[in-house]
This record gives sequence, structure tokens and C-alpha cells, in this order.
Amino acid sequence: MSRRTHEGDDSHLQWESLDSETIYDARIFRLRSVRRRSVEGRSAPFVSVDAPDWVTVIPEMPAVDDGAPDFLIVRQFRHGTERVGLEFPAGVIDPGESPESAAARELLEETGYRAGELRRIGAVSPNPAFMTNITYTYLARDLQKVSDRLNLDEHEILDVHTVGFEELRTKMGDDPYDSAITVQAWFLYLKAAGYLPGGPS
Repeated sequence: MSRRTHEGDDSHLQWESLDSETIYDARIFRLRSVRRRSVEGRSAPFVSVDAPDWVTVIPEMPAVDDGAPDFLIVRQFRHGTERVGLEFPAGVIDPGESPESAAARELLEETGYRAGELRRIGAVSPNPAFMTNITYTYLARDLQKVSDRLNLDEHEILDVHTVGFEELRTKMGDDPYDSAITVQAWFLYLKAAGYLPGGPS
């Protein structure tokens, strides 16, 4: 149902939360049933997925001969798709940890690099229809290699690769660069770096 309203007045779109019940706790996320009531008085149960906030880091290397930068990419097996993909370094934000601290930690753990400049370039909702979390994207520049040994989670196995701007530009969104979080992070990078309208000139 839609209606014409004064721009900026969303009061007729709001739903009031009445109660909530955890249906299933899968460790990495919780599934909840949330009963809500509309302004018009209709009530119904909705499914909510409580997943942890996430951070993705785009490690930009200095520009090469063609004037375009290279990037650090990690290659790893993903248990959802059951295949190997290429992604930017990323991971869950720990309880009590700031997104920026998580970005610095994930970059160091997965690549062995620290960033002289770490700048947030976006924060988006992966799927606001039923997911509650936010994914943050950080641009990492002025990289310095500080360790040849990666500090990975117990069941984490990955390789680190350096890839060029042109490869990402032409292949992003296709296998093996088809992780939605990596695709949206690349869009935010292009905008922040001035390759798209709305970003710095």
C-alpha cells in the first residue's frame, strides 16, 4: 500500500515492535520472530536475522606504470558457496570493538600489513528486509608490511594476492569476484576515489 505524503514524513510507514522471541541461535547469527503493529493497527510476525556487524578493508597499493593502483586480495574457500573466491580482507567486528579497530586488525591478520591511512568510505545494510547488521568499508593506504606470518582464525586458510585496478574493474561481480560484500565495497571505493559521480573530484 502506498500513498502520497509530504516528503520527509515517514510516520505512516513506521511499525511498532510489540514483542520478540529468539527462534534459533546458530552462533554466528540469531533468528528472531518479531511481532510488530502498523500505524493503522495491523499486527503480524516478522523474521529478523541478528548477525554481527562486519568490516571490509580495501588495501590500495601505490600506483604502477599505467598510473592505476594495485590492491591486496585474499583467496579462500567459502562454505556457503562451497568454492574458492577472491575478496577484500574482511571479518566480524568483535563485541566492544570499533569498526576502525576491526579494520586495522583484519588487515594485519589477513595480509601482514598496517595502514598509515585508514578511512571509512561507507556503511551499508546488507539486507534491511530482515537483517539487522551493518557492513563498514574502509580504504587503507600507505601500507607497510610488518609481518610475513598471518594471524588467522583457527579454521581460516587463505592466500594473499596483488591484483591490478583493471582486473577488478572488468571482473568485479563475476566469479571469482562475486561476493556481494566485496562488490559493494568496490562500488564505494570507486565513488570515494572519484571514479563515479558523487565522489571526490
